[in-house]
Amino acid sequence: MTWRQVHVEANREAARLQEAAAVVRRYAGMLRYHPVTGVATPPSPEVRGTLGRLRESLTRVPAWLDAFAQETAALERTSGALPQEVREGPQRLRVLADLLRAALDVLERVLAQPERAPLDAPYGLGAPRRPHPGAQATWVAERAEVLARELATQVVLRENLAARIPQTSR
Repeated sequence: MTWRQVHVEANREAARLQEAAAVVRRYAGMLRYHPVTGVATPPSPEVRGTLGRLRESLTRVPAWLDAFAQETAALERTSGALPQEVREGPQRLRVLADLLRAALDVLERVLAQPERAPLDAPYGLGAPRRPHPGAQATWVAERAEVLARELATQVVLRENLAARIPQTSR
């Protein structure tokens, strides 16, 4: 696969991440959670599917990291010093993917088993031990958006660098 194809596919992945983040963010506002009564909104099939698509995107991240690492090495050989954003891009993507994975794990656990808490106002021993699932869904959406933005940024930076290099060296 050429670098241009890698860039196109990575950009499509960024768009998929942004679309999934929008669905999760919309759903976050519809969650109902009352620890005292145990009332919790079950996740819709659309949200379950979206969380699954986010997981699928995360399985593709290592391929992007490998491709970007190879491209970085090739660009360094042909053009010398690279901007710091390009050199550190794969590591940032890895960290952002790990953060999204962790947030997804927590959200999926919370949605599977909502917490019950006794009434003990004002938040004594019966205070909920974790944030509202809607807040957790918002965190998942935010982390997906940040990962998508960084992936798209890396694509633009790398495409601009590749455009400066003569065609014979790509």
